[in-house]
Amino acid sequence: MVLYTRNERIFTNARFVVETLGECKPGECMVCIADAATYGYARVMCDVARELGLSAMIIDIDCYGGDERYMKLPVMEPLRQAILHADLVFMLTDQMLTDFGMFLGNPDECDTALLGHSRRFTFEATGMEAWQLDPQRILDDRARTLRLYKKLQSARTLTITTARGTDLTCDVTRADAMYPVMAIIPFYAEVALIPGLGSVNGTVIADGASECAYGQRGEPIRPAQAGNMELWKKPMGLHFRDSLLIGWDGDAVQAARLDKLMEDVDPAPRLCDEIGLVTATSVENDRWGWRIDGSHQTRCVHVAIGNNYRRGEVIHAPEHVDFDVHEPTITLDGTVICENGVFTDAV
Repeated sequence: MVLYTRNERIFTNARFVVETLGECKPGECMVCIADAATYGYARVMCDVARELGLSAMIIDIDCYGGDERYMKLPVMEPLRQAILHADLVFMLTDQMLTDFGMFLGNPDECDTALLGHSRRFTFEATGMEAWQLDPQRILDDRARTLRLYKKLQSARTLTITTARGTDLTCDVTRADAMYPVMAIIPFYAEVALIPGLGSVNGTVIADGASECAYGQRGEPIRPAQAGNMELWKKPMGLHFRDSLLIGWDGDAVQAARLDKLMEDVDPAPRLCDEIGLVTATSVENDRWGWRIDGSHQTRCVHVAIGNNYRRGEVIHAPEHVDFDVHEPTITLDGTVICENGVFTDAV
C-alpha cells in the first residue's frame, strides 16, 4: 500500500519538524501518535527520523476513537508508557479531539505539553506535502515569542485596541501566570497571559472565529469552518469589569449560543481566563492549521472566557473559549509592540 508519495517538499518539511523543531539527536527514540487521517504523515516523519539515526515508531489510535470523536478514549497503559519513555513524541491527531492529557490520564499534561519542555509536540496543521514552509520565518517567530515573554515579565500595563472598537486593559503586574507556547507546530506560537482576577477591564470586539465550546468538543460560538462560515455577521462584543464578563452583544444567533453556554456550564465561564498574544506570522498557519474551528489566526490576539479557578496552575480550565480579535494594536507600558496586527521592532 502506498501511504504517501515521496517528494522533496514533504521530506524537507518533515525533516525541519523532526530535526529543527524537535531538536532530535541520533540514538533517540521517537513516537508518532496517528490515526487514519494522519498515518501517512507519521510514516514520512518516521522515515526521516530513521535517516537521522533515531529509532521511530507509530502508534495508530484510530480504532479506539470510533464515531465518538475520541470522547470515550480510555487511558491505555501501553500508550501512556510509550509517551513517558520516548525522547520525543509527535501527536499528529487533531488537538481539538485528542491531547496528551487524555493519553496520560492527567488533564494538566495537555498544558504542560504545549510549552515544549517535555518534547511532546502537537500538530495543528494538515497538508504537510503542500506546506510552503519558510524555516527562517518560523524560527524568527519563535525567537520573538521568547522576547515578548521576557518583556511581559517586567511589564506593568497591557492595552489592546482595534479599529472596530476593542479597548481592553490588563494590569500585568497582577498576572497569575504567563507562558511561551512553543510546541504547537510547525507554524504556531504565542504568549499566553493568564490575567489575575480583577486585572482586566474594557471591551473586546471579537471579529474573528471562536474555538469550539463545551470543552472544545461542541460547536463554536462564532464558527469559521468550511461550510459553516459566520465571520460576515456582526462581531461579538465581550465586556469585562475586574476580569469578569459582565455582558455580551452581537449577532442574535451567536449571542444566543453564548447565553446557552452560560446556562449549560457550571461554573459559568464568565472569567477572562487568557489573553493570547499570537506571535506566529506565517500565512501557512491560517491556510493549513486550526481547521476544526478557524480560530488562532495570525495578525490576531485571542481573549478567552472560561471557568479557571486554578489560575497560576493551568491555562485551560474545563471550559475555555478563545475569541479571535483581528489586526490589534498592542501597547506595553506605552510602547506600541504590534500595530494593526504587525509586530514592530520593539519586540
